[in-house]
Amino acid sequence: MDSDPPFSRLALIGVGYIGGSAALAARRAGLVGGVTGYDVAPQAGSLALARGVVDEMAGSAEDAAAGASLVLLATPVQSLASLVRRIAGRLAPTATVIDVGSVKQPVGLEADAALPDGRFVGCHPMAGAEHGGVAAADPEIFVGRMCFLCPSDRTSAEAVRAAEQFWRGLGCQVASIEASLHDRLMAAVSHLPHVAAFALAASLSDALPLVESNALAGRPTTSLRDTIRIAASSPQVWRDILLANREYLLPLVRELEHRVSTLGAAMAAGDAAALEAALTLGQACRQRLVK
Repeated sequence: MDSDPPFSRLALIGVGYIGGSAALAARRAGLVGGVTGYDVAPQAGSLALARGVVDEMAGSAEDAAAGASLVLLATPVQSLASLVRRIAGRLAPTATVIDVGSVKQPVGLEADAALPDGRFVGCHPMAGAEHGGVAAADPEIFVGRMCFLCPSDRTSAEAVRAAEQFWRGLGCQVASIEASLHDRLMAAVSHLPHVAAFALAASLSDALPLVESNALAGRPTTSLRDTIRIAASSPQVWRDILLANREYLLPLVRELEHRVSTLGAAMAAGDAAALEAALTLGQACRQRLVK
């Protein structure tokens, strides 16, 4: 006789790409007995039902969370704190609440205040792509990827064990890290690259007629395609991430501005030595960043 799944019911709040992928992966791994979803967009719920991501859709986040053994918050970063406060009074006594946001410190502080019994574990699976929506959900995206857990001093050991079991069951490698350190790291390795990609793509807006008139828009060079790939990501999602992590991100943005200005000044002056020095520094840093 098959054993019962570790989590009798998963509440998936935010039925999008990452949340939908997690639910599909959890089903495949036998981690959950059932999935109840909630999303502010009715069409997302309909598609999630049709794809078998969820068994049912609730009318509110509170109703979805009620009685669930595990609650997965997969909504934009700026909405997470209010969601935790909303569902706090409806949680089962032993429920664990996790999220998938890429900014951890501000959310964790709010969650600890709303759930003083330590049932919230901030989580960040480093998975996915620039796709959006539950239609693109893929249970394979977590296999071999890192998932950071950011428990606080208040987080219960039981909640941490539940979060570890869930993400390992999806195929992730799991590591615990302090929330502020996580946010500083993500500012450098994830958030700044998105700023650069969005800015680079936008800087070509005046050149688009030339590019399009020469039939290059649909067949960009490898260098352009590779550097602006992540600018296909959701502007709404990234608006929230950049604002939530601006404390650590803004100094890096200013440094990026300085480096671009240095290149521009060297070109304007025709200073080959200064230009090569700036490029060489960039190459050296790249070689250390990408092993």
